[in-house]
Amino acid sequence: MTQTILNTIITTLVGGIIGYCVSSIKKYKEKLNAEKKNENVQNIALQTLLKNQLTNTYFVYSELKKLPDYVYQNFLDLLAVYEQLGGNSYIHTIAHKMESWEITKTDIL
Repeated sequence: MTQTILNTIITTLVGGIIGYCVSSIKKYKEKLNAEKKNENVQNIALQTLLKNQLTNTYFVYSELKKLPDYVYQNFLDLLAVYEQLGGNSYIHTIAHKMESWEITKTDIL
């Protein structure tokens, strides 16, 4: 009789521990999925902001066909991050057009 009670207690404890572990793993996996989704949304938002800034830079200086060296360097830096985030679209077209523009030297760089 004592052995049966002991086996029941051990089985219950092991079952409870396994259930707790499975539950903890499931919660952890859900948390990771939520964090990954949040990170994806943040990357899309950042990519959109970068695309907007790159486009604005292009149109601000497009009539002059020239821009200060620090603006061009910022454009290239933003473009590099934009590309790392997977951005493409028309930004590469405008970046290519800007390569032929005059870059005016400033004392900032």
